Amino acid sequence: MTQYQITLSDEIVHGLFKEDGAMAKLVEQVLNQVLEAEVTEMLQVRPQSALIVIGVNMRGYREVLGFWIGDSETYGSWNDFLAWLKGRGLRGVDLVVSDQHGGLVKAVETQFQEVMWQKCQIHFTRNILDAYPKQLQSQLHSQLRVIWEAPDVETARQMLHRVMDILEQGFDDAVAVLNLPERYRKRLRTTNGIERLNEEVRRRERVIRIFPNVESAKRLLGALLMEKDEAWSTGRQYFDMRTYVEWKQEQTAMITNELQQAAVPAC
Repeated sequence: MTQYQITLSDEIVHGLFKEDGAMAKLVEQVLNQVLEAEVTEMLQVRPQSALIVIGVNMRGYREVLGFWIGDSETYGSWNDFLAWLKGRGLRGVDLVVSDQHGGLVKAVETQFQEVMWQKCQIHFTRNILDAYPKQLQSQLHSQLRVIWEAPDVETARQMLHRVMDILEQGFDDAVAVLNLPERYRKRLRTTNGIERLNEEVRRRERVIRIFPNVESAKRLLGALLMEKDEAWSTGRQYFDMRTYVEWKQEQTAMITNELQQAAVPAC
């Protein structure tokens, strides 16, 4: 803990992400973590939320894009955080993957309009199973897995009749990832990536338990995320983005062609 406080400053922690070409994301995961870390402020101990965003860059490697410590996981906190990231140069966001936290979803809609949102299928599955008796959950869980692993949206929708109204309410958001090429779907349909990072952050945070102030929490969290970001950027490639780039070009050409055809006056 002492080493983190001595070697890291706020300028370094908040200067992790520069405005350069690496910030142009082709596939973006905005995945949320809330750390209920206790911070001593004004001689009172109160919980603070740590919001973390990670992404996949154009080279197919994961990055820690930034973190934000606020009073709570509200729309205001998420909106300020995402606006700050945009100000740092974040652009080209195509996909957001998260749970269905109202504040986060609304903030994404505000800051990244027309971006495709993928609801975490694991969280959604838990919500569905909680609404059913335990003796039916095993069978229903198997049926849901068949839907999540369908080859395309149309096939998944044909299987929809096997489940009840609660699935219908969030179906389109839960299968948004099926619009992407198949090789990217498995890792982008859930928030498993951020959950593993959550576990490591929580393990470090439990050692401290109560931080003397917000700045000390930033330094510890920033040190850990810098370490993880470096490991991701120099380790194994998370995605081979060539297929995605080809698919994106095809989608753009198709939309352009449709717009041109729509602009042609009828005879």
